[in-house]
Order: sequence, then C-alpha cells, then structure tokens
Amino acid sequence: MLAKIVNTRMSQGRKHQLVFVVVGLIPIMAYFSVFSIYPVFSAFRISLHRWGLLQRERPFIGFDNYLWAINDPVFWASLRNTMFYVVFFVGLVLVFSLLAALFVNSLRAPFKELMRGVIFMPVVTSLVAVSLMFVWLYQPSFGVLNFILDWFGLGPFDYLQSSTQVLPSIIAMGVWKSVGYSMVIFLAGLTTIPQDFYEAAYVDGASPLRVLFSITLPLLKPTTVFVLVTSVISSVQVFTEIYIMTRGGPGTASRTLVLHIYETGFQFFQMGRASAVAFIMFAVILVLTLVQLRRFRIDFEY
Repeated sequence: MLAKIVNTRMSQGRKHQLVFVVVGLIPIMAYFSVFSIYPVFSAFRISLHRWGLLQRERPFIGFDNYLWAINDPVFWASLRNTMFYVVFFVGLVLVFSLLAALFVNSLRAPFKELMRGVIFMPVVTSLVAVSLMFVWLYQPSFGVLNFILDWFGLGPFDYLQSSTQVLPSIIAMGVWKSVGYSMVIFLAGLTTIPQDFYEAAYVDGASPLRVLFSITLPLLKPTTVFVLVTSVISSVQVFTEIYIMTRGGPGTASRTLVLHIYETGFQFFQMGRASAVAFIMFAVILVLTLVQLRRFRIDFEY
C-alpha cells in the first residue's frame, strides 16, 4: 500500500515537471518558429519563384534561379573570393590566436590579464569603425602604412585598388580584429589540460617544443575544432568590411557571396535569385562544417 502511494506521488510529480517543462518551452519554441523556422521555409519558397521586389506577379519557376546562379560568372567569382578569404583567414586566425594564447598563458599576473585585455580589445571594437580606420591606414597617398614602409624604401602600395592586394589586405584586417576572440577560447582550453601531464613530461626531460607538440596541441584538439568550425562559418558570411572598404571592387576582385546576395536582392530587387544564392551558401557552409567535424573527430577524453 505504501509503495503504491509513493509511486502515485512520484508519477504526479513527474507529470507536474513535464507540464512545467512544456509550458516553459512554448514561448521559446514559438519565438524560434516565428523568427527562425518560418523565415527559412519562406526564403526557400521565394527562391522557387521569379520574385521581383517591385513586381506584382511572382510566378513559380522551379529551380531556374539556382540554374541562373550556377551559370552566372559573377556568382563563381564571388564564391572563389569567399573560399580564398575563408582558407587564409581561418588559417591565420588559428595560428596567431594559438600563439597569443600560449604567450598570455605563460605570463604571470597582472601582466597576464593586461595582455589578454589588450589583444581582446579589437574584438569589442565596432567593425564599421575598424573598417574605416583601415581604409585610412591603407590609403596609398597619405596612409600611415605606406608612410612607415617608405622609411624602408618600400611602396607605395595601392592595397584596396589592386586586384591582387585587396583580399589579402582585408584578410589582414579581419585577422587583427578576430585573433582576440579565438585566443580567449584557446586560453580556456589550456586551463582544462591537467598540469600532471606537464610535470611528468618535464621530469622525463622533455623539451618545451616536445611538450607543445606531444601534450598541448593534441589535448587542445576539441578547442581547435570549435575555433575552426566557428571561424569557417563566420568567414563564409563576411560582408561588413567588404561593403565598407571596397564594395566588392576593384571589379569583382573582393566580391563575396553575401555581398552578391545583398546586391542581387536590394539593388536589383531580384529576391528569388538572392534567396537561391543564399541557399547555395548555406549548402557550402553545411558541407564545410560536416567535413571538418568528420576530419577532426574527437576520439579521446582526459
């Protein structure tokens, strides 16, 4: 009898918990459905129509917008520039943020907190302000960078008007602004590595370089994968600095997918074509993410 009463009370308690969870999730799911799920399906529906923003008639055309994108040389130039940006931006961010994290982690207080704040400062600076600042730095006639290089007999360089220099120049600015964020993540990963591993390695006479490649880097693999995936996703969507600094020029030398989507949708008012390019970009991000997660599968614990 007592066991029956206890089971009844437990079942009632679980029902109350279930009701509480469901009621708490309703506003969250409603918000997610209205502002995330519905826009995605709506955008896909638009991509299947000739959806001119200023036109009344919007006929269904199937996948013609996707075929237009595939046959558009400007789309391929945008995709090529985006992939170039992703490869070099992500690679440089990984290297410099890891080096910065190792450097800051080796310092003692209060210099550790000071350097961490200094390196992280560009992250919290407005991207618009940073872009405008680098436009001034890159100015070929009176820019600070060419002024400094002139002391060494170099330059002047036309950073933002040269088709071969524009993307590397923008990548350099993006790396400078983003290193601090990834550095903080690497610092968090370094704190999770047990100190016993380092003590045992130094007792065995391992050099600092051997410790780095045999202990630190392998045990930082989960953190590295996180930084890699998030950096790739954010860099594929690069837009603000490109729009402010070059508008995609000269020609299509710095045109990226998001800028192509923006101009197609809001300058030429072809929302169907813009939506199609957006879904192609989504497919690119999905493929890159899945490849990274499969390639860098985490198969250990410590």
